[in-house]
Amino acid sequence: MSWSEFYIIVSGLITLVLLIIAFPWLRSKNHAKQDSLSNTQIVKQRLVELEREMQEGLISEHDKRQAVDELKVALVDESAFKSHKTGNAKLPLAIGGVLAIACGAIVYGQVNQMSRVAQANQAIEALSALSQQLASGNANNLSQQDIASLALAIRQRLREEPEDDTGWMYFGRLMLSIGQEVQAIEAIDKAVSLAPSNTANRITLAQALMTTGDVNNLARAQSILLGLLNDNPENDNLALMMAVVSAQLGDLENTRRFYQQVEGKLPADSDMAQRLVMRINELEGNTSEMAALQNADAAMQSMSREGSDSQVIDTQPSETGFSVSVTLSEEAKVDAPKDGFLIVFAQDASSSNKMPAAVVKLPIGDFPVSVELTTQNAMMPQFTLATLTDVVITARLSKDGNVAVSEGEWQGSMNSSVVTNELSPISVIIDKEL
Repeated sequence: MSWSEFYIIVSGLITLVLLIIAFPWLRSKNHAKQDSLSNTQIVKQRLVELEREMQEGLISEHDKRQAVDELKVALVDESAFKSHKTGNAKLPLAIGGVLAIACGAIVYGQVNQMSRVAQANQAIEALSALSQQLASGNANNLSQQDIASLALAIRQRLREEPEDDTGWMYFGRLMLSIGQEVQAIEAIDKAVSLAPSNTANRITLAQALMTTGDVNNLARAQSILLGLLNDNPENDNLALMMAVVSAQLGDLENTRRFYQQVEGKLPADSDMAQRLVMRINELEGNTSEMAALQNADAAMQSMSREGSDSQVIDTQPSETGFSVSVTLSEEAKVDAPKDGFLIVFAQDASSSNKMPAAVVKLPIGDFPVSVELTTQNAMMPQFTLATLTDVVITARLSKDGNVAVSEGEWQGSMNSSVVTNELSPISVIIDKEL
């Protein structure tokens, strides 16, 4: 509904209320006029009757004059009463009408949440600037209020234009930027269904599926990328994405095939290339390793049957990460949230990229508490603690569990270096109110 239609409807309702208020008054005025005419006719008829009765000798001349005087006095008293009564009714009706309109406006404003309507209008006005900031990759600079306003504006736009694939794509990217992968994938999926021929939308959907790390989502992302590569086999960006997702799925054939397509085009010191090579070597060695493990297991069973003692040696490398001990300052013990979530995350200390390399979220309990933050807690399989050198470990007490900062939350941070295949101990004190 447009604002012009809204104003027309409100004007019509106000006019209807005024007519309802004025109708009884107008009706009573008409009745008073009719009564006055009826009384005048009665008086005239009585005067004629008095004249006739005098001529017939039923009354005397004196009685006639006395009766006429009484009729005149009665008619004057009645007219004065009607005039006085009609004149005093205008003020109460006017006051009642004003009060009715004022009460209706107040009730309408409260029921329809005019402040929130104004907030929605402000969000829609700011949609263009916030959308440009989101599209440029500066989502980390958006405040909690900016994110709420942008989400509200996009939802409002999508309510009016549900077939707008660009709006659904913006909404999906927004949800993806704040870690809401499920809502992000649903929104981007909607955009793809509305514009299936839009290659950019399908690429974004594949990227969103890859960030979840879920096997089913990774398999779907691989299927989408295969379809895109069938249409454009020379696209190196798609080939690199295909190599990464295939490596995550353990698909040696596709990992090797698409890595060979981009191998000579990546920088010599590319971290992505090094990790893909390591993954390919790992996948190629799986068969021989499995055979060796089977032989070792057979040998151990044989030694067990002979009564010999055996010792199992753990050949798995230690997990890379931190054993984080979280404590509260004296001020935080008093003022920090008692309900909500404790979020512990690590970020690259030597980069402007603020995406966490690992995140652990758990309900707020008793302190101190110990949390293990390792490569298993990565948000993206290709961006883990093992890929970093120096990190900032942050522990935050959040009221809603959202990664975006909210007023009244507390946190503490500590810098540390990453030691490969080692779980380094570190202590973080929550002492700062946000």
